[in-house]
Amino acid sequence: MRIGLFSDTYTPDINGVVSSIVTLQKELEKNGHEVFIITNHKALITTQRDGNVLRLPGLELKWLYGYKLSTPYHFSARDEIKKMNLDVIHVHTEFGVGMFGRIVGRYLNIPVVSTYHTMYEDYTHYINRFEIEEVEALGRKVVTTFSRKLSAHVQALIAPSVKTKETLINYGVKTPIYVIPTGLDLDKFEPANMDQEKVEQCRQACGLQKEDHIILYVGRIAKEKSIEVQIEGFRYIDDPHIKLLIVGGGPQLDELKQLAKSYGIEQKVIFTGAVSREEVPVYYALGDAFVSASLTETQGMTYIEAMASHLPVFARPDDVLRDLIIDELNGYLFETPKEFAQKVQEYLKLSDEKQGVMRAQARKAVVPYDGNMFYSKVMSVYYQAIDDYEDAYEVIKVKALEDHMRIYVINDKEDEPMKIFISLDDYFNLKIRKSTLLDRSTVEELLHKEQLLLAYRGCIRKLRLKDYTTKEMKRYVSGYASISEKECAQLVDDLVQKGYLDDYQYMMSKIDKMQYSLQSKGKIIRTLVEKGIPHDDIAKAVAQLDDEEEREKAIKIAEKLKNSVKDKSQSMKRNLIAQKLIRQGFDSSIARNASEQIEFEDNDEYRDLCRVIEKAYRVHSRKYKGSELKNKIIRTCMQKGFHNAQIMETMEGMEWYHEEMDQ
Repeated sequence: MRIGLFSDTYTPDINGVVSSIVTLQKELEKNGHEVFIITNHKALITTQRDGNVLRLPGLELKWLYGYKLSTPYHFSARDEIKKMNLDVIHVHTEFGVGMFGRIVGRYLNIPVVSTYHTMYEDYTHYINRFEIEEVEALGRKVVTTFSRKLSAHVQALIAPSVKTKETLINYGVKTPIYVIPTGLDLDKFEPANMDQEKVEQCRQACGLQKEDHIILYVGRIAKEKSIEVQIEGFRYIDDPHIKLLIVGGGPQLDELKQLAKSYGIEQKVIFTGAVSREEVPVYYALGDAFVSASLTETQGMTYIEAMASHLPVFARPDDVLRDLIIDELNGYLFETPKEFAQKVQEYLKLSDEKQGVMRAQARKAVVPYDGNMFYSKVMSVYYQAIDDYEDAYEVIKVKALEDHMRIYVINDKEDEPMKIFISLDDYFNLKIRKSTLLDRSTVEELLHKEQLLLAYRGCIRKLRLKDYTTKEMKRYVSGYASISEKECAQLVDDLVQKGYLDDYQYMMSKIDKMQYSLQSKGKIIRTLVEKGIPHDDIAKAVAQLDDEEEREKAIKIAEKLKNSVKDKSQSMKRNLIAQKLIRQGFDSSIARNASEQIEFEDNDEYRDLCRVIEKAYRVHSRKYKGSELKNKIIRTCMQKGFHNAQIMETMEGMEWYHEEMDQ
């Protein structure tokens, strides 16, 4: 396979990205693949080619650790890369050369894989020198949007850790993400393989004595690494033979030297400045343990290098170290500088045998980071990306609609074109035109977004016909099976922000309508709660309603209910009407009062009782006679709320009664 590795940083630079690229390059070449490195160098217009390394012109940013930034497009380099006949492009940085790699991939129809090495939201201090909160918030928002958009233009993303993957998912990245920790040539850091003469020369160059115990830091000297934490920790260490050796260069070097001097510990804190990549394993061989207080790592290659060198690690708790550093087994976790100092002294007081056990456990923990395993996992992503790209769809037709686009796509594996509705944003961001190629994951993402678009349009159509609450809209959107709960909430929130949904206005309008149709306060509350309006909000609104109006409504409804309760005593009729009013949500006292306000005609109760007696007579006379029949009729009438004396008096005035009693 012919593979292009694109990066704004490469040897002789020393950092985690370069370590990852060099390790991958060596493993790929060892397994018979041809690797091309496309990077940059300090030049305004000159492009250099040295074997399989192509260096583009770049501008050095001294304030950013000498980072060299290239423009995102180079016409001559594009033609040079075309001659490389690459099978896959693997970008390792997001700016400059990384952008160029993505553009070349699209132009030459080459699948692109990207590794997200850097948590950029932890680097906003480089553009926010005055620590302004608004600038910080804006910077993080830009990082989120930028990372999401760049990720949409590759076939696969490699995250060095679960922490990085979770961050990308929270950014809204939809591209397939594969967690692959960066590999390492473990033998390169094995102390037994070190040239002891070089180790001794290095010790002397740093002014270290044989009796000194070395706590080592290796890496970039920059604010995001929180090196001041371990320097402050050494204020609490009295033993002059315990030294902190800080290996590396960077923008914060002079500041940290001054910090150590201000603490009066400059004799215990030794700075080497920048060292060559080849020398790094030798410095690890000097250490008794390794320390880093950084909380901004995507993986933390120096932790792994240190543990490969049999060094226990002192670190602050971080998701990236989950399952790597186990407290008091292969290292120590600390929160504060003072706790760091205490644990360093605790470790150095251990016997040689116990320290040896911790060293062995540190080395054992990094076995999964073997370079060959790293190579195998990356290759599987390459093959997957190529397969996905070969399944790419070609855009054969584009149609502009009122507020979105309709595209027709097809690939070799399908007989009929597929129609997809897409937003104008996606249309322009993806630069879709006729003959554009879209990989399978992009098409799948567009199909998912189509469901969101259709759901949104469906909401608008429903809201044009009548008002709904946010709860009702969420229920409607959740009917689209592919839309997640989070996406549903975001869609509905968008409708709220645009003024299509307003639960408060809905509530007030509904209260007015229900008031007009003589609905009780209780019915109003129940109805609105079912619609998803918070009970407390409803209660406040309903409390503003006039109690006198509520009583008048109850009386009007009671009058309507009067004809629905027949053939019962007036007292029972009043009780039944009151119960119906209560079920409709009226307060019990208002319901009772309303039922008492009802006026019945003088002979209403007599007529009702006569009807009940006559009906009971017809039903029971077929089976019962005499006293038994009388008792059955009396019992039936009493169940309707009539009194015994009233029943007897009415029955005695009926012809059939005396005939029955005389039998």
